[in-house]
Amino acid sequence: MFMMQFRTVQDVKVVDVEKRRNPSKHYVYLINVTYSDASSHVIYRRYSTFFDLQMQILDKFPIEGGQKDPKHRIIPFLPGKVLFRRSHVRDVAMKRLRHLDDYCRALVKLPPQISQSEEVLRFFETKADDLNPPKEDYGTSKRKSGGDSLDPMVLEQYVVVASYEKQENSEISLQAGELVDVIEKSESGWWFVSTAEEQGWVPATYLDSQNGHTRRPGA
Repeated sequence: MFMMQFRTVQDVKVVDVEKRRNPSKHYVYLINVTYSDASSHVIYRRYSTFFDLQMQILDKFPIEGGQKDPKHRIIPFLPGKVLFRRSHVRDVAMKRLRHLDDYCRALVKLPPQISQSEEVLRFFETKADDLNPPKEDYGTSKRKSGGDSLDPMVLEQYVVVASYEKQENSEISLQAGELVDVIEKSESGWWFVSTAEEQGWVPATYLDSQNGHTRRPGA
């Protein structure tokens, strides 16, 4: 237990991206984490978990996050729109990956009160799912694409059926009629979406898929 207390994250490298199919289709980034005791582990994280971590850090360290004075900001910016484009080109996906890699590397080089904070260490620690990643990801799609595990990252588009005012920092407001890209669907009924301007969590009941599955707020 004491070893865990003193073990710190030394280096982080985002190395690949994989498609997962359960509980619904989503993408995970493969991250190689190296610790101060020279051990190293591979973990898998969704983009939305990076976003949640960023919100926690900015909340906890408002000065370092530039909320009082932007010139004092040392916390890196989480890459936003560049992450998700409707494209079938592997170069775009690798660019996404490099931006997240830069973010992680910058994060672990921050002063210890941030880089070794409970939130950051918890994000990078190995979880049960990291030790036993799903097997089905290595099925037909990989063979079909000639051994390349990186499928095109094309997101589902939904129409906003009613305007929504955000309640929390991690949410975004919606305007009726606008289109959003759905990055992740959570079983809680909250979905992580991207508009032309920003990304964040919204209630799924405010969205309607473009092939006619209508949802109504409160339904």
